[in-house]
Amino acid sequence: MHALMSHIAGKTSKLLSHHQTTWQDSYYDTFVKTTKQFEYVAEYIELNPVTKGLVEKPEQWEGSGARRRDLITEPWPFLYDGE
Repeated sequence: MHALMSHIAGKTSKLLSHHQTTWQDSYYDTFVKTTKQFEYVAEYIELNPVTKGLVEKPEQWEGSGARRRDLITEPWPFLYDGE
């Protein structure tokens, strides 16, 4: 998994530099334990291209999952904390 993530990070960094931007600061990988935390992380990720001014809405970013509602599983596949 580490090798895969490193490969993806390298490709992403190249793409971002092509668009004269970089990774957003202040977030690091973590183990998601609750529904509330998952929702926060998902929103953070979806807003990255908006924050950088690349698009106005997350759905406009080609690689965004914001428009892929088919990826959402029901019920919550991990620990449900009732929040």
